[in-house]
This record gives sequence, structure tokens and C-alpha cells, in this order.
Amino acid sequence: MGSLTFDVILFEILLRLNDRSIDRCRCVCREWRHGLSLWEFVWRYYSENYLVI
Repeated sequence: MGSLTFDVILFEILLRLNDRSIDRCRCVCREWRHGLSLWEFVWRYYSENYLVI
């Protein structure tokens, strides 16, 4: 597990949260708000949690 950084682990955990929890996490700090707004996170979150037709 030494090769995984904290950011990668946190990213994977946040992907498993529901929408309301993600909104709450945005209020933790500016860094989290920025990270949760990155297109990589948003794209992966919605592609894994919602069916795209």
C-alpha cells in the first residue's frame, strides 16, 4: 500500500458516497471543494453512479 498516496485513496472513497454526502464534503475545506469540482472526479463519479444513455 506504500505506492498509493492519500489523495488516491481519498478519491476512491469519495467516489462511493452519495450526492448529499459529496455536497457536505465540499464544505470541509477549499482543497476538497476544488478536488470535488475537477472534471476527472465529476466525470468518474457520474459514470460510476448513474446510467448514461
